[in-house]
Amino acid sequence: MKISASKITSRAVLGLGAVAATLTASGALYQLFASKRDRKRHTPIGRFVDVDGVRMHLNDQGEGSPTVVLEAGLTSMSAQWAWIQPAVANFTRVVSYDRAGLGFSAACAHPRDARSTAERLHSLLHKAEIPGPYVIAAHSMGGLFARMFAHLYPDETAGLVLIDSVHPDQRRRGGTAVDWQHSLVFGQLMAAPYLARVGVLRLNHYRAHMATGLPKPEGDLLLAMSNAPSHLRGTSEEAAAFNTICAQARACGTLGDLPLAVLSSESWFSEWDNAWHSLQREIAELSTNSTFRIVPGSNHSSLITIREHANEVIEAIRGVVDQVRNKYKLAA
Repeated sequence: MKISASKITSRAVLGLGAVAATLTASGALYQLFASKRDRKRHTPIGRFVDVDGVRMHLNDQGEGSPTVVLEAGLTSMSAQWAWIQPAVANFTRVVSYDRAGLGFSAACAHPRDARSTAERLHSLLHKAEIPGPYVIAAHSMGGLFARMFAHLYPDETAGLVLIDSVHPDQRRRGGTAVDWQHSLVFGQLMAAPYLARVGVLRLNHYRAHMATGLPKPEGDLLLAMSNAPSHLRGTSEEAAAFNTICAQARACGTLGDLPLAVLSSESWFSEWDNAWHSLQREIAELSTNSTFRIVPGSNHSSLITIREHANEVIEAIRGVVDQVRNKYKLAA
């Protein structure tokens, strides 16, 4: 009996479909059990504060004034400050937190733009009864949120430390190579919540570099969150608002003589390192009272995750804190 080519093709397609469905179901089960295990292993290390109906996670350490507030970059959370926060807590009060929808903080229906994020942080600090003045230390895209906070609350912002901060113009001034890289990364971030649900990202160790070098258990926690659909959904929403966030930060203008420390990685994107350093110097020029330093041997992630490089961040924060204490006659 002859079997037509069309029937063979149909059976092959059905077979492949069945295999794909089986693999998807298996991946989803793998993700489900792994996520359940992660929730048992990793518990919040801070406390929760209700901000306009949103349960937000905050980690408060140390004593003294000014209060240093740590603002993580895109895709990250409070656990990324594992080297930096305890060290800063030795000389002043320091707070890290998870933005809405990230880490241990609940999702919210409010916009993900820079203004809303800065306003939410301000409400969080006041609801948690953490007084200013504040020194905001921010990494990557967190730098745009920090600039907005300083713009909205100048009387409460005493200084900034911007760590390889996003420049609002970097995408449009970077040319084809940089625009392509942004498109690739943001495309991955848009797809990440869906791929995470079927275990694909966990199998591929998605964004493992973000945790490489951090101490346990924070490094393990950050890696677990990099595979959590809820955290990735919040990340994708922030990524989708990137152009709006840049436009809002661009409109904030300069910082006057606000104490400002800018640290740049030595290597950001090999084809564009010199231009990146130029943009970082432009960020330093936002204040007439600023310092600028390229951290030798560092890359964008290692400034936070590698202890040697994180020590440079700690010293930059210490320098701004000392300036603020001298200016306002604050006790350590």
